[in-house]
Amino acid sequence: MVIVIPAHLPKAETYTVSICDKHIRFRAGYENIAEILYQGPGVYERIINNTQIGLVEYPPGDDFPPSITQVAYVEVRRTV
Repeated sequence: MVIVIPAHLPKAETYTVSICDKHIRFRAGYENIAEILYQGPGVYERIINNTQIGLVEYPPGDDFPPSITQVAYVEVRRTV
């Protein structure tokens, strides 16, 4: 599983993709750096079946990288 990020990520020792049933949050270390809403149960099901996800940093105007640029841990959140 790979997520393409349309930007350069801030420098951090760890990255986290946190998902609940409505949105995905991206963290660099302890800092929240982005949050997106998504639709469809398929996204949730695909992500929760992984412990780590590859991230590809692909800012506009750059060439697409030949490999994964970072790895993020997956955190599954339950909404109450």
